[in-house]
Amino acid sequence: MPGHRILIILENPKERMAYARFFEDLGFLVDAIPDGSQVFSYLKENKTDLVISDVATPGLSAVDFLKKINENNMICQVLFLSQEPVLEHAVNLMKLGALDYLVRPVELEQLHLQAKRAFVKLAQLAPAIKSSPSFSHKKVKIIAKDEGIRQLLTLAARVADSSASVLIQGESGTGKELFAKYIHEKSGRHNQPFIAVNCAALPENLLESELFGHEKGAFTGAISRKIGKFELAHKGTLFLDEITEMQFHLQAKLLRVLQEKVVDRVGGIEPVEVDVRVIATTNRDAKKAVEDNDFREDLFHRLNTIPLVIPPLRDRKGDLDLLCEFFIQKYCKIDGRNVKGLTTQAARLLQRHSFSGNVRELENIIHRAVLLADSEWIIPENLMIDSCNEDGRIMEPFVNAGDEAEPVSLKTMEQKMIYKTLDQTEGNRTHAAKILGISVRTLRNKLHEYKDSI
Repeated sequence: MPGHRILIILENPKERMAYARFFEDLGFLVDAIPDGSQVFSYLKENKTDLVISDVATPGLSAVDFLKKINENNMICQVLFLSQEPVLEHAVNLMKLGALDYLVRPVELEQLHLQAKRAFVKLAQLAPAIKSSPSFSHKKVKIIAKDEGIRQLLTLAARVADSSASVLIQGESGTGKELFAKYIHEKSGRHNQPFIAVNCAALPENLLESELFGHEKGAFTGAISRKIGKFELAHKGTLFLDEITEMQFHLQAKLLRVLQEKVVDRVGGIEPVEVDVRVIATTNRDAKKAVEDNDFREDLFHRLNTIPLVIPPLRDRKGDLDLLCEFFIQKYCKIDGRNVKGLTTQAARLLQRHSFSGNVRELENIIHRAVLLADSEWIIPENLMIDSCNEDGRIMEPFVNAGDEAEPVSLKTMEQKMIYKTLDQTEGNRTHAAKILGISVRTLRNKLHEYKDSI
């Protein structure tokens, strides 16, 4: 049974690490996180056999979790742990497909038995899953009629079924990871893992362990063996985001992996063979990074076997209408809204917008507008973006029709938008801040500011 992947979601750090260490020592692939805020992005990227979770976890509703797993045809078993027995809750979760509902204290051997049960059930389900017409891999959808994007898609599809490394360059928010997933799905590795690592998000010492793994006792805090992302991606694809931010000595180690097809765990003795297709991305000019001595030239050439450069949204404005329609339909479905589209004035405003955040910025704008729209049509006010007239003059703040006789200051408009968004989210500050594109701390400070001015 070793080789199965287990995800542990427990708020208590001692309990979380004890369970993770226990299963790692048994030879399982284990990841452990403190809350459920990122669980679905994890499950989409990692084929997981068993999830062990608190029944009450920040960022995760047990009932909604199981419903979403069922809706998305995710094939994994879920074991819940609880502080107190709540019979009705336990029955509901079991009906939704939970493996079991255990009340603490839970012995390690009891967890092991539950894990064995989970893997037996998965083995029994396997034939039915493969033959079921509803079982399918999620298809990546790239929305474009722009000729440049269409050519990139053609090239990506042509080289997908090869082992060649790919380097995708483009500004933040242009869809580099989407292209990486598109290549993976078009390849012969599509049934194998797609593992993503953000090279800029982890400190140097943690990134090395994250990529290549480490042995127990390799350094202070290495209380058990850790399998690195290269090994987890064996037979599949490893996606290295923001590769030019990787430290120089790690670049040399990465180059060896690409050349020799083996990884050396930190503190390890024997190299481990891996079969991994690497797709890397950067929002910098990789050649300039080489010239500035920030990036190894030999690694650049090794990764740049297949180069893809994604254009910014401002250079493909012809795709705006398609993208807006797609995002409107997406968020109407997610949030239960009934928005048909943009008014002509709103569409013109988007055409004039610079989109420094590219497609990601557009998606956030449309999501916010769908939630703020009072009718079936999105008006300029719902977009909440600054823009200029065609002659370059700053446009006046948008106001409601009934307020045309009296101009509204930007501060007043900002206050109205914040209160309206809080009303839409029923006072949920975290959700409101996300819609508004600001941090929760900024939102809290704004509310204090309004309160003090009364």
